[in-house]
Amino acid sequence: MQGPGSPKLAELADAEIRAAESACQALAIDYAEVVEAQDYARWREIFAEDAIFARPTDPANPIRGVANIVASFRSRPANRLTQHLVMNTRVRLESVTIASGSCRILLYVSDVSEPETVDGRQVASRQLMGIYHDRYVRTKDGWRIAERRGRTLFHT
Repeated sequence: MQGPGSPKLAELADAEIRAAESACQALAIDYAEVVEAQDYARWREIFAEDAIFARPTDPANPIRGVANIVASFRSRPANRLTQHLVMNTRVRLESVTIASGSCRILLYVSDVSEPETVDGRQVASRQLMGIYHDRYVRTKDGWRIAERRGRTLFHT
């Protein structure tokens, strides 16, 4: 949070800017790891308390607040397995407390009922490629996603 006497973006050293951008990029990867592990209680480490999240498959209906985001993910079938490949991650610091970014996601989906072989599990026939547009905020606990809006670009 920027207050009187807080540094302005132009006053930050390059290393401080890169550290903030790196922390935000890590959130994009942490997001995928939380989904894969179905460890939704960790959303509080990733999303700001008043975050907005719009799924790529339902962008017109954003979910507001980290508690509602947690509840939304917990309502998903526990037998659903996913793997998000996070690519082309970009973050731009706009101020000492705000950043914006984007990343591409390739999503593979399977189910625990699929037999696990030496080649892994068979994936569903429909896979998705999408993009997330993110807004990040620096909180007293570090950087968090303030807003994540997804959009599906391609599918198989």
